[in-house]
Amino acid sequence: MKSLTLMRAAMTAALAFVLLTASILPHANVLAQSGRQPAKKDVEKKSDKQKADQSQEPAPPVPKDIKQEPPIKLSTQVVNIDITVVDKKSGRLYTNLTKKQFTIYEDGVKQETTNFSSGEGPMTAVLLLENNYGNRNRVSYFDPSFAREIFQSAATFVQGFVKPEDHVAVVTYSMKPKVIQDFTGDSGLLYQAVLSAARDTLNFSEANMYDALSFTLLGGKAIQLYAEGGGENEYVGLQEVEGHSAVILMTLGIDTFSKITYDKAMKIVARAGVPVFIVGVGNLFFKKYEHLMAPEQRLTYLQAYNGLNTFAKLSGGAYFPMTFEGEIPSIMQSIQAMLRSQYSLGYSPTNTRREGKERKIRIDVDIDGDGQPDNKMLDLRYREKYIEPNDNPGEKKK
Repeated sequence: MKSLTLMRAAMTAALAFVLLTASILPHANVLAQSGRQPAKKDVEKKSDKQKADQSQEPAPPVPKDIKQEPPIKLSTQVVNIDITVVDKKSGRLYTNLTKKQFTIYEDGVKQETTNFSSGEGPMTAVLLLENNYGNRNRVSYFDPSFAREIFQSAATFVQGFVKPEDHVAVVTYSMKPKVIQDFTGDSGLLYQAVLSAARDTLNFSEANMYDALSFTLLGGKAIQLYAEGGGENEYVGLQEVEGHSAVILMTLGIDTFSKITYDKAMKIVARAGVPVFIVGVGNLFFKKYEHLMAPEQRLTYLQAYNGLNTFAKLSGGAYFPMTFEGEIPSIMQSIQAMLRSQYSLGYSPTNTRREGKERKIRIDVDIDGDGQPDNKMLDLRYREKYIEPNDNPGEKKK
């Protein structure tokens, strides 16, 4: 009898251990997923137990009500701007400028530059690649397909310009975004991710570019492919990443059925403060067959190219309409050079209005130190406007 009692006790203990393990493992698995975020930044959420333990600690000398944190955080707004300074005639990038050589104006009012850093250092970027099924079919007997142009560009970038200290991720999109590779500085992993993306034909003919841009900048749900059994996960957007970051978008530029509109996408790009560098493909195809296209089809292509140029300009990035494959190395070189030579400026606006209205930014750059701006001889690339926060988004505008 004693042995039977001991066996029952042991079985009860084992069953309790299995149930306890089953309740813990799914939560641990979720926390282990990085969320398309550079490894240097911890974005894991605290568990209920950690929150309970934290509440038992002595209260620090700050407001006790945690709900008060967002207003306190928003009260000291800082506007961050990444700017690239290029000589118009020579195309040379200026990489040794100082804080004193930059002057920021918001709506014509001079602002004090509080934050400044040069662009030298690691880059953080998301390679956002269009991968809809139709791109593989748009090809003539000697032209490359749109898909080949996109993936060859991406492969050239990760093989030739990514350094170990960088943080680069690979995301594709057709109907929904797929995270092929989370942030890493391993060019080998990134190249394999590009190859995997090129082989991934389980996609739709749709190209929801606006949704993909929103996901990359603001975050959201996406299919994870860089870990087995990842499934759909929640990811953090680039606008939450500290320091220099950028989107490198390789696309035809024709959006099909995005949930958000073009106007909404423009606002997201303008607000994020993340430069978008765009490689537009399909130009050779358009130039060869434009005369055979119906008027509405020709207009669709022209609107797509105009939209890509607008996204680049709004964000402070650059648009590269690629016609021949031979242009790929020079375009990739230009993008990485701009990324590594950007200056990061920050200021707290003197205007404290918070009604969700647009504000214009102008930056003067004094190259020779004579106290006068040299903007006429420069190609300055930065976002020229942004949308101020809105404390009462539900109220109708008067």
